[in-house]
Amino acid sequence: MDEKEIGRVWAENYPKLRDNRDAVQICERICRLIREESRFEISIRRSGSLQRVLDGCGISKAQFDEVEKGLFKL
Repeated sequence: MDEKEIGRVWAENYPKLRDNRDAVQICERICRLIREESRFEISIRRSGSLQRVLDGCGISKAQFDEVEKGLFKL
């Protein structure tokens, strides 16, 4: 799954977070995937960052933080 596809899945599911448990789980998994990808970039390039990965996926840091902090529990 490339960054554009991740961004598309996020954009499809993020608006449904308040009403849909599946959307919450999908976005939580995307957060974990992005977190791991940013860690991998750091270890390979020494210049990778979470923001770079989020930008590549078209996901706002504020939305990412909301999901990662567990603000959408059903």
